[in-house]
Amino acid sequence: MSTPASPADTVRAARPGDEAAIARIQVESWVSALGERLGPRRHTAFDLEAVEQGWRQAISEPPSPGHQVFVALGDEGEIVGFVACAPPKDLIALEIAPDRRRRGHGSRLLAAAADHMRSHGARSMRLWSLEKDRVRVDFLKMAGFAEAGMRRELDGPGITIPEQLWHTDLTPEA
Repeated sequence: MSTPASPADTVRAARPGDEAAIARIQVESWVSALGERLGPRRHTAFDLEAVEQGWRQAISEPPSPGHQVFVALGDEGEIVGFVACAPPKDLIALEIAPDRRRRGHGSRLLAAAADHMRSHGARSMRLWSLEKDRVRVDFLKMAGFAEAGMRRELDGPGITIPEQLWHTDLTPEA
């Protein structure tokens, strides 16, 4: 007989009410990754309420039936990370609370996203990542992603945010 999974091993579809935790994790992750570039206004650079509203809409009114947000749960059942899928192959966001990294949450979220994307016909998966985010770059490499050779710059709160595109194959190896 197998032992039931602990909440720390759980990934589930996001549901209404999860948006505040998702927004908090996203803003904490951005501040952690961009902190030096944000300067003294790092804790007020992002509009948490606007981010929360965006996630509320993504969860309650996804743009297509294939769009899905998944959350990872910590030991006490709290949300510690999330991934947002936009088939056929895009991950819109993948964030783990900075104080909860390196505990397997990102790997479980990526596995859920890959399964979801495959079920919607994806043969590959891609994600934009901050260029200077070494923690994320190392994680993506370990998870089998490679640089796609594309870069872009986003307008951030008083700064330009350079990103690079990462991709991975979802087809089974022969």
